Amino acid sequence: MDIDIKDTITLCDDNSYVVAGKTTYQENVYYYLIDRDNNANIKFCVENKVNSSLLELEDSKVIRILLPLFLESATNAITKEEIELLESMAE
Repeated sequence: MDIDIKDTITLCDDNSYVVAGKTTYQENVYYYLIDRDNNANIKFCVENKVNSSLLELEDSKVIRILLPLFLESATNAITKEEIELLESMAE
């Protein structure tokens, strides 16, 4: 699958999600998704290599392990220009 941070994807629930984080852990690729229209609606998914789909992850132990990895991946994906834009919008 060719999904990267900042991409927008639509899941089977017909909601559009922004990829806020992507990381690899124990040979699996995981995604942190935020609903574009409802920031409280988040999903953690794992890539299904067999049929190139995403499966929702519900294992809280794995999610806790992934959270710092998602933060690191998101931090590395933000460009200097994007940071400056965000800072100017906050003023």
